[in-house]
Amino acid sequence: MSAERARRARLMKEWFLGAGSAEPRTLAEALGLAEEAPDLQRLRRAEPHQLLRIERLHTAAQRAFEQRTRIDVCRSLEQVVRVSLREIAVGPAEQPVVAHGTDRLKDEANAAARRLETDAALAGGRGLNTGLAFGVLLSPAILLAALAIGRAVPPLFHSSLGCPEELSLMYALVCFAGGAMGAVFSVIVRLRDAYQLIQQGPGRDTTPDVPTDPVQLAQTMRQEGWYRVVVGWFLATSLFLLINGGILTLLTPPAVPDGLCGAVPLSLAGHQALIKAWFFWGSVGFLAGLNERWAYGLLRRGHERQAAGPRGG
Repeated sequence: MSAERARRARLMKEWFLGAGSAEPRTLAEALGLAEEAPDLQRLRRAEPHQLLRIERLHTAAQRAFEQRTRIDVCRSLEQVVRVSLREIAVGPAEQPVVAHGTDRLKDEANAAARRLETDAALAGGRGLNTGLAFGVLLSPAILLAALAIGRAVPPLFHSSLGCPEELSLMYALVCFAGGAMGAVFSVIVRLRDAYQLIQQGPGRDTTPDVPTDPVQLAQTMRQEGWYRVVVGWFLATSLFLLINGGILTLLTPPAVPDGLCGAVPLSLAGHQALIKAWFFWGSVGFLAGLNERWAYGLLRRGHERQAAGPRGG
Protein backbone atom coordinates (compact mmCIF):
# COMPACT_ATOMS: atom_id res chain seq x y z
CA MET A 1 0.00 0.00 0.00
CA SER A 2 2.80 2.40 0.88
CA ALA A 3 4.52 1.60 -2.43
CA GLU A 4 1.30 2.34 -4.32
CA ARG A 5 0.89 5.67 -2.51
CA ALA A 6 4.49 6.55 -3.30
CA ARG A 7 3.93 5.72 -6.97
CA ARG A 8 0.80 7.89 -7.12
CA ALA A 9 2.61 10.73 -5.39
CA ARG A 10 5.43 10.44 -7.91
CA LEU A 11 2.99 10.48 -10.83
CA MET A 12 1.20 13.50 -9.38
CA LYS A 13 4.51 15.30 -8.93
CA GLU A 14 5.51 14.49 -12.51
CA TRP A 15 2.15 15.76 -13.75
CA PHE A 16 2.72 19.17 -12.13
CA LEU A 17 6.50 19.53 -12.21
CA GLY A 18 7.53 17.20 -15.02
CA ALA A 19 9.54 14.00 -14.97
CA GLY A 20 12.49 13.97 -12.62
CA SER A 21 15.96 14.64 -13.94
CA ALA A 22 17.99 11.62 -14.97
CA GLU A 23 21.62 11.03 -15.81
CA PRO A 24 21.94 12.06 -19.49
CA ARG A 25 23.36 9.51 -21.91
CA THR A 26 24.92 10.08 -25.29
CA LEU A 27 23.48 8.36 -28.33
CA ALA A 28 26.49 6.06 -28.53
CA GLU A 29 26.05 5.03 -24.88
CA ALA A 30 22.36 4.30 -25.47
CA LEU A 31 23.30 2.09 -28.43
CA GLY A 32 25.97 0.30 -26.41
CA LEU A 33 28.76 1.54 -28.67
CA ALA A 34 31.91 3.51 -28.17
CA GLU A 35 32.22 6.93 -29.74
CA GLU A 36 35.03 5.59 -31.96
CA ALA A 37 33.06 2.57 -33.22
CA PRO A 38 33.82 2.06 -36.95
CA ASP A 39 30.21 1.82 -38.10
CA LEU A 40 29.23 4.89 -36.09
CA GLN A 41 32.16 6.86 -37.48
CA ARG A 42 31.24 5.77 -41.00
CA LEU A 43 27.64 6.90 -40.51
CA ARG A 44 28.92 10.17 -39.09
CA ARG A 45 31.02 10.77 -42.21
CA ALA A 46 28.15 9.82 -44.52
CA GLU A 47 25.44 11.87 -42.79
CA PRO A 48 27.15 14.39 -40.51
CA HIS A 49 24.28 16.87 -40.33
CA GLN A 50 21.49 14.34 -39.83
CA LEU A 51 23.39 12.36 -37.21
CA LEU A 52 24.36 15.54 -35.33
CA ARG A 53 20.75 16.63 -35.34
CA ILE A 54 19.60 13.24 -34.08
CA GLU A 55 22.17 13.40 -31.28
CA ARG A 56 20.89 16.84 -30.26
CA LEU A 57 17.30 15.61 -30.34
CA HIS A 58 18.25 12.54 -28.34
CA THR A 59 19.79 14.75 -25.66
CA ALA A 60 16.77 17.05 -25.65
CA ALA A 61 14.39 14.08 -25.40
CA GLN A 62 16.01 13.07 -22.11
CA ARG A 63 14.86 16.42 -20.70
CA ALA A 64 11.27 16.11 -21.97
CA PHE A 65 8.45 17.06 -19.63
CA GLU A 66 6.58 13.76 -19.81
CA GLN A 67 8.30 10.48 -19.04
CA ARG A 68 6.46 8.76 -21.88
CA THR A 69 7.79 11.31 -24.36
CA ARG A 70 11.32 10.74 -23.11
CA ILE A 71 11.07 6.99 -23.59
CA ASP A 72 9.29 7.02 -26.96
CA VAL A 73 11.44 9.66 -28.66
CA CYS A 74 14.72 8.20 -27.43
CA ARG A 75 13.64 4.71 -28.47
CA SER A 76 12.59 5.86 -31.96
CA LEU A 77 15.82 7.75 -32.56
CA GLU A 78 17.95 4.87 -31.32
CA GLN A 79 16.05 2.41 -33.51
CA VAL A 80 16.48 4.41 -36.71
CA VAL A 81 20.21 4.78 -36.04
CA ARG A 82 20.52 1.02 -35.41
CA VAL A 83 18.87 0.31 -38.76
CA SER A 84 21.25 2.71 -40.52
CA LEU A 85 24.24 1.12 -38.79
CA ARG A 86 23.14 -2.33 -39.95
CA GLU A 87 22.81 -1.10 -43.54
CA ILE A 88 26.30 0.36 -43.38
CA ALA A 89 27.78 -2.78 -41.83
CA VAL A 90 26.62 -5.06 -44.67
CA GLY A 91 27.76 -2.74 -47.48
CA PRO A 92 31.22 -2.04 -48.86
CA ALA A 93 33.34 0.36 -46.83
CA GLU A 94 33.31 2.97 -49.58
CA GLN A 95 29.56 2.78 -50.27
CA PRO A 96 27.64 5.83 -48.97
CA VAL A 97 24.31 5.63 -47.21
CA VAL A 98 21.52 4.92 -49.66
CA ALA A 99 18.91 7.58 -50.35
CA HIS A 100 16.04 5.88 -48.53
CA GLY A 101 18.25 5.55 -45.45
CA THR A 102 18.96 9.28 -45.53
CA ASP A 103 15.26 10.05 -45.87
CA ARG A 104 14.48 7.73 -42.98
CA LEU A 105 16.92 9.58 -40.71
CA LYS A 106 15.47 12.92 -41.74
CA ASP A 107 11.84 11.82 -41.31
CA GLU A 108 12.51 10.35 -37.87
CA ALA A 109 14.35 13.50 -36.80
CA ASN A 110 11.46 15.67 -38.00
CA ALA A 111 8.96 13.51 -36.12
CA ALA A 112 11.06 13.69 -32.95
CA ALA A 113 11.37 17.49 -33.24
CA ARG A 114 7.61 17.85 -33.59
CA ARG A 115 7.02 15.53 -30.63
CA LEU A 116 9.42 17.55 -28.47
CA GLU A 117 7.82 20.80 -29.59
CA THR A 118 4.42 19.49 -28.53
CA ASP A 119 5.89 18.30 -25.24
CA ALA A 120 7.32 21.78 -24.59
CA ALA A 121 3.96 23.37 -25.41
CA LEU A 122 2.27 20.94 -23.03
CA ALA A 123 4.77 21.85 -20.31
CA GLY A 124 4.14 25.56 -20.85
CA GLY A 125 0.36 25.15 -20.89
CA ARG A 126 0.32 22.92 -17.81
CA GLY A 127 2.61 25.30 -15.93
CA LEU A 128 0.44 28.26 -16.89
CA ASN A 129 -2.75 26.47 -15.82
CA THR A 130 -1.12 25.54 -12.52
CA GLY A 131 -0.18 29.16 -11.88
CA LEU A 132 -3.67 30.33 -12.77
CA ALA A 133 -5.25 27.70 -10.52
CA PHE A 134 -3.01 28.81 -7.66
CA GLY A 135 -4.08 32.42 -8.19
CA VAL A 136 -7.76 31.47 -8.34
CA LEU A 137 -7.53 29.40 -5.15
CA LEU A 138 -5.64 32.19 -3.41
CA SER A 139 -8.18 34.85 -4.42
CA PRO A 140 -10.86 33.85 -1.86
CA ALA A 141 -8.23 33.80 0.89
CA ILE A 142 -7.09 37.31 -0.04
CA LEU A 143 -10.69 38.51 -0.24
CA LEU A 144 -11.47 37.18 3.24
CA ALA A 145 -8.23 38.64 4.59
CA ALA A 146 -9.02 42.04 3.04
CA LEU A 147 -12.52 41.95 4.53
CA ALA A 148 -11.14 41.02 7.95
CA ILE A 149 -8.50 43.75 7.80
CA GLY A 150 -11.07 46.31 6.67
CA ARG A 151 -13.17 45.55 9.71
CA ALA A 152 -10.29 45.20 12.19
CA VAL A 153 -8.30 48.35 11.37
CA PRO A 154 -10.92 51.08 12.19
CA PRO A 155 -11.33 49.98 15.86
CA LEU A 156 -7.59 50.49 16.30
CA PHE A 157 -8.20 54.19 15.65
CA HIS A 158 -11.33 54.26 17.84
CA SER A 159 -13.59 54.25 14.81
CA SER A 160 -15.86 51.81 13.03
CA LEU A 161 -17.17 51.04 9.58
CA GLY A 162 -20.62 52.35 8.84
CA CYS A 163 -23.08 50.86 6.43
CA PRO A 164 -21.92 52.94 3.40
CA GLU A 165 -18.28 52.10 4.09
CA GLU A 166 -19.03 48.39 4.39
CA LEU A 167 -20.98 48.55 1.14
CA SER A 168 -18.04 50.23 -0.64
CA LEU A 169 -15.70 47.57 0.74
CA MET A 170 -17.95 44.81 -0.57
CA TYR A 171 -18.11 46.45 -3.99
CA ALA A 172 -14.32 46.69 -4.04
CA LEU A 173 -14.01 42.99 -3.23
CA VAL A 174 -16.53 42.09 -5.95
CA CYS A 175 -14.51 44.13 -8.47
CA PHE A 176 -11.31 42.49 -7.21
CA ALA A 177 -12.75 38.99 -7.75
CA GLY A 178 -13.99 39.96 -11.20
CA GLY A 179 -10.45 41.00 -12.16
CA ALA A 180 -9.13 37.55 -11.24
CA MET A 181 -11.85 35.81 -13.28
CA GLY A 182 -11.25 38.04 -16.29
CA ALA A 183 -7.52 37.38 -16.19
CA VAL A 184 -8.03 33.62 -16.08
CA PHE A 185 -10.56 33.69 -18.92
CA SER A 186 -8.23 35.81 -21.06
CA VAL A 187 -5.35 33.37 -20.64
CA ILE A 188 -7.55 30.35 -21.34
CA VAL A 189 -8.71 31.86 -24.65
CA ARG A 190 -5.15 32.66 -25.69
CA LEU A 191 -3.98 29.22 -24.65
CA ARG A 192 -6.65 27.61 -26.84
CA ASP A 193 -5.37 29.60 -29.83
CA ALA A 194 -1.84 28.46 -29.05
CA TYR A 195 -2.92 24.81 -29.01
CA GLN A 196 -4.57 25.26 -32.41
CA LEU A 197 -1.28 26.51 -33.80
CA ILE A 198 0.52 23.54 -32.28
CA GLN A 199 -1.92 21.10 -33.88
CA GLN A 200 -1.02 22.55 -37.28
CA GLY A 201 2.63 21.73 -36.66
CA PRO A 202 2.83 18.17 -38.10
CA GLY A 203 1.67 19.39 -41.51
CA ARG A 204 4.34 22.01 -41.88
CA ASP A 205 7.30 21.62 -44.22
CA THR A 206 9.79 23.40 -42.00
CA THR A 207 10.93 21.73 -38.81
CA PRO A 208 11.47 23.75 -35.64
CA ASP A 209 14.69 23.80 -33.72
CA VAL A 210 15.17 21.81 -30.56
CA PRO A 211 12.95 23.47 -27.90
CA THR A 212 14.23 24.85 -24.64
CA ASP A 213 14.18 22.87 -21.41
CA PRO A 214 10.43 22.15 -20.94
CA VAL A 215 10.73 21.69 -17.17
CA GLN A 216 12.21 25.16 -16.85
CA LEU A 217 9.56 26.46 -19.25
CA ALA A 218 6.80 25.01 -17.04
CA GLN A 219 8.29 26.73 -14.00
CA THR A 220 8.44 30.05 -15.84
CA MET A 221 4.84 29.72 -17.02
CA ARG A 222 3.65 28.91 -13.50
CA GLN A 223 5.08 32.23 -12.41
CA GLU A 224 3.53 33.89 -15.47
CA GLY A 225 0.08 32.49 -14.60
CA TRP A 226 0.29 33.78 -11.06
CA TYR A 227 1.54 37.14 -12.32
CA ARG A 228 -1.38 37.37 -14.76
CA VAL A 229 -3.91 36.96 -11.95
CA VAL A 230 -2.09 39.61 -9.89
CA VAL A 231 -2.27 42.01 -12.85
CA GLY A 232 -6.02 41.39 -13.03
CA TRP A 233 -6.34 42.19 -9.32
CA PHE A 234 -4.49 45.48 -9.56
CA LEU A 235 -6.20 46.64 -12.75
CA ALA A 236 -9.65 45.93 -11.30
CA THR A 237 -8.83 47.64 -8.00
CA SER A 238 -7.35 50.66 -9.78
CA LEU A 239 -10.45 51.11 -11.91
CA PHE A 240 -12.65 50.78 -8.82
CA LEU A 241 -10.73 53.53 -7.05
CA LEU A 242 -10.82 55.85 -10.07
CA ILE A 243 -14.53 55.31 -10.81
CA ASN A 244 -15.74 55.34 -7.23
CA GLY A 245 -13.57 58.34 -6.45
CA GLY A 246 -15.09 60.38 -9.26
CA ILE A 247 -11.79 60.78 -11.14
CA LEU A 248 -12.92 58.64 -14.06
CA THR A 249 -16.41 59.69 -15.12
CA LEU A 250 -16.60 57.63 -18.29
CA LEU A 251 -18.37 54.90 -16.29
CA THR A 252 -21.00 55.84 -13.73
CA PRO A 253 -21.72 53.38 -10.91
CA PRO A 254 -25.36 52.69 -10.03
CA ALA A 255 -26.90 54.83 -7.32
CA VAL A 256 -27.03 53.49 -3.76
CA PRO A 257 -30.54 52.22 -2.97
CA ASP A 258 -32.62 54.52 -0.79
CA GLY A 259 -33.11 53.20 2.71
CA LEU A 260 -30.30 50.69 2.43
CA CYS A 261 -28.73 51.69 5.71
CA GLY A 262 -31.94 52.60 7.49
CA ALA A 263 -34.13 50.61 9.81
CA VAL A 264 -36.88 50.23 7.20
CA PRO A 265 -36.75 46.96 5.20
CA LEU A 266 -35.31 47.38 1.72
CA SER A 267 -37.88 47.61 -1.05
CA LEU A 268 -37.96 45.51 -4.22
CA ALA A 269 -36.50 48.39 -6.23
CA GLY A 270 -33.74 48.70 -3.63
CA HIS A 271 -32.89 45.02 -3.95
CA GLN A 272 -32.74 45.37 -7.72
CA ALA A 273 -30.46 48.40 -7.46
CA LEU A 274 -28.18 46.55 -5.05
CA ILE A 275 -27.94 43.54 -7.38
CA LYS A 276 -27.29 45.85 -10.33
CA ALA A 277 -24.39 47.46 -8.44
CA TRP A 278 -22.87 44.04 -7.73
CA PHE A 279 -23.06 43.10 -11.40
CA PHE A 280 -21.67 46.50 -12.41
CA TRP A 281 -18.53 46.23 -10.27
CA GLY A 282 -18.09 42.57 -11.11
CA SER A 283 -18.26 43.41 -14.83
CA VAL A 284 -15.79 46.27 -14.46
CA GLY A 285 -13.34 43.95 -12.73
CA PHE A 286 -13.89 41.18 -15.27
CA LEU A 287 -13.28 43.51 -18.22
CA ALA A 288 -10.19 44.93 -16.52
CA GLY A 289 -8.69 41.46 -16.16
CA LEU A 290 -9.90 40.30 -19.56
CA ASN A 291 -8.73 43.21 -21.69
CA GLU A 292 -5.54 44.85 -20.48
CA ARG A 293 -5.55 47.39 -23.32
CA TRP A 294 -9.05 48.56 -22.38
CA ALA A 295 -8.10 48.82 -18.71
CA TYR A 296 -4.85 50.64 -19.41
CA GLY A 297 -6.73 53.05 -21.68
CA LEU A 298 -9.19 53.88 -18.91
CA LEU A 299 -6.40 54.26 -16.38
CA ARG A 300 -4.52 56.59 -18.71
CA ARG A 301 -7.65 58.63 -19.33
CA GLY A 302 -8.26 58.92 -15.60
CA HIS A 303 -4.66 59.96 -15.03
CA GLU A 304 -4.87 62.64 -17.73
CA ARG A 305 -8.12 63.94 -16.27
CA GLN A 306 -6.59 64.10 -12.81
CA ALA A 307 -3.53 65.96 -14.13
CA ALA A 308 -5.71 68.44 -16.02
CA GLY A 309 -7.95 69.14 -13.04
CA PRO A 310 -5.83 71.77 -11.24
CA ARG A 311 -5.22 73.68 -14.48
CA GLY A 312 -8.94 73.73 -15.27
CA GLY A 313 -9.72 75.14 -11.83
